[in-house]
Amino acid sequence: MAILITGGAGFIGFHLAERLLEAEKEVVILDININKIKDKAKGIILEKGDISKANVVDAVCEKYNFSTIFHLAAILPPLTEEDPYKAFKTNVEGTINVLDAARKYKIETIIYPSSATVFGPDRTPPFTEEDLTDPWTIYSSFKLCTEIMGSIYSKKFDINFRAVRFPVVVGPGRDPFIGITSYPTQMIEESVKGKPYVAEVPPETKIPIVFVDDAVQILINLWRNKDLHFEIVNVDGLWVTAQEIADGIKKIIPSADIVFKPVENVHIQQVLSGVQKQKDEAKYGLKGKRLLDEILQEYISRSSEEK
Repeated sequence: MAILITGGAGFIGFHLAERLLEAEKEVVILDININKIKDKAKGIILEKGDISKANVVDAVCEKYNFSTIFHLAAILPPLTEEDPYKAFKTNVEGTINVLDAARKYKIETIIYPSSATVFGPDRTPPFTEEDLTDPWTIYSSFKLCTEIMGSIYSKKFDINFRAVRFPVVVGPGRDPFIGITSYPTQMIEESVKGKPYVAEVPPETKIPIVFVDDAVQILINLWRNKDLHFEIVNVDGLWVTAQEIADGIKKIIPSADIVFKPVENVHIQQVLSGVQKQKDEAKYGLKGKRLLDEILQEYISRSSEEK
């Protein structure tokens, strides 16, 4: 049976597709931006389409015999905040279309990457899956909404919906301009290019990160776990400061020119204010395995090869 990855042309999605292909799985990607991976998607079946259109999702699910959907298609910040109506069509209506297609075509399992941002900016670590959620951005509110929809479909129609709340995922292939906490990616990408970088956050700013390969492995492990039915789990990231990231980059690229000039950005500071302390949140021990030096070495090495 085949595996469908919505949003498979994206950052995490394409890494996931490559890993599943290595495991000799039949992989189908459904993505509106399919052209950007055509030249490197050998062995992967590509279907171009918009998940906000139910007939598109239904047509793909009718065409193939899927056992599992990895549902990664989504619009990300800051685009969600700039155009919430468009984001709602993709992130919420698109997810309902995927859930309903799973119901109609008897697809057993949906694996869904949610976000730790559902806990809001004023969360007090440590917290668990049972703690109260308090989303305050368009993006995080849509993530929580779709978690609830997954729960409803799981209970009403016996769909094995499993969601995982990721911290900041970093790695080669991530768009450096997507996401509120994008400065780690920008630091690395600009340093690889030999360009100076001005970090607009205080050097002591601390966030949890996970390398994309580890994020993919977590998704695969969650899918392979035979003991879970409906479940929403948190992923513990590696907590690092912006200064530690900069210092780590300079160990590998001594010529890296990174300076800190924090700006008064209330939006960013609110996001970061609630994640300054380490927390113990991984219910099933789901967490990244790499230390910072390992993450940076692998990221920079692979980014340099692609340049």
